Amino acid sequence: MGRRRENRWQPPEHPEVERPRAYSLSEDARGPDVCHAVTPVPVWAWIQFPTFHVRVKAFAKSWTRDAVMVEWAQFGQQANAWVWRSAVKHRTLRADIGKRSPENAPH
Repeated sequence: MGRRRENRWQPPEHPEVERPRAYSLSEDARGPDVCHAVTPVPVWAWIQFPTFHVRVKAFAKSWTRDAVMVEWAQFGQQANAWVWRSAVKHRTLRADIGKRSPENAPH
């Protein structure tokens, strides 16, 4: 007797949807004299997409007087963009929070 094949899993037949790409500032907008971080700095950054904005946990990799190049995880992949400096705020990593607890403070 033959087997029933109706319960066998098959991948979806629709094509993969293209993921939106974040806007990034042009070289003219971000300015000259780029400084590169030796160790990336943890930041919160507002990222602009064609139809929405989102605040992400990111790392500042480079910066100028007016802009910051941030890197974050997007849809399971690494993404980066240049954003205005005012769209970026420092954040503290969890490991750093433990170092700042009152028990660890110098007496």
